[in-house]
Amino acid sequence: MKNIKVDIRQLLLLCLLLTPVLALAAAPIEDIRARTAKGLIQENLSNPDFTILDIRTPREFDGGHIAGARNIDFYAQTFAQEFRSLDREKTYLIYCRSGNRSRQLMGAVEKMDFKKVFHMHSGLVDWVGQGFKLVPSE
Repeated sequence: MKNIKVDIRQLLLLCLLLTPVLALAAAPIEDIRARTAKGLIQENLSNPDFTILDIRTPREFDGGHIAGARNIDFYAQTFAQEFRSLDREKTYLIYCRSGNRSRQLMGAVEKMDFKKVFHMHSGLVDWVGQGFKLVPSE
């Protein structure tokens, strides 16, 4: 059997380089800004496994939302039931007005084994601030 020399510095460097990669692989939630969300939406226009979730109230949603978004009211009594019924194998982009409600939701999302969730952490405040359009409900 060959005698293998291990350089502890190289081993430590390898561990330091792999730790962020492994953490990303294990974490299904990615905080993103509006500009990244816009690109993500464009990339997934024809992807049936990509869903945009607006968790504001129906009144807020009707006043203007991201095109293609589905509304689930964070304050509704049925919110938990509706959210638990989502297909966890799909990819979701979740937002609210400023990121507060959606940030509260991320703790529960982490425990629910979703495949992938993108959280627009500054919400529609950032979206509109970037000059991106909202569409009214029809």
